[in-house]
Amino acid sequence: MPVFTREVRRLSNFLNLVAGWSLVGMTALTCADVILRIFRHPILGTYEIVGFLGAIVASFAMAHTTILRGHVAVELLVMRLPHKVQFAIYLIIHVLSITLFALIAYESILFGNDLRLANEVSLTLQIPFFPVLFGISFACMVVCLVLLVDFWRVLVGQAKVWYQWEI
Repeated sequence: MPVFTREVRRLSNFLNLVAGWSLVGMTALTCADVILRIFRHPILGTYEIVGFLGAIVASFAMAHTTILRGHVAVELLVMRLPHKVQFAIYLIIHVLSITLFALIAYESILFGNDLRLANEVSLTLQIPFFPVLFGISFACMVVCLVLLVDFWRVLVGQAKVWYQWEI
């Protein structure tokens, strides 16, 4: 399992790197568009590209954020409960989270495939939508893997219920 844990971490770090560079691209494109608008030469399709990159940033950063346990959580009350109750809450939350992200991944594939078959593209640049949805689906599957590894580590006693992965 340590090899699988390491590979899941590497995959989530790679997705986070892609998200970071997408954020840099969004920023650079927006700044360039604003500057060029002053000279009456805006960049065509900036709104579309920024929208696509925003979807990549949000979805690709989820796995790394899950590893860091950076999502909003109210642990103050739970940490004061007995260990068995903490574990039960942890189990319920992880099962629901895995189910949610698996459903999002599945529905993103279905919706992306529908858009692919319908040849749906953006209005200005004619960029197809489906690759972004497939990317969101893949990112959600990686989040499921992170949650499974996290649960496994707690189950076998390698980690506490409320902890942070070593990066």
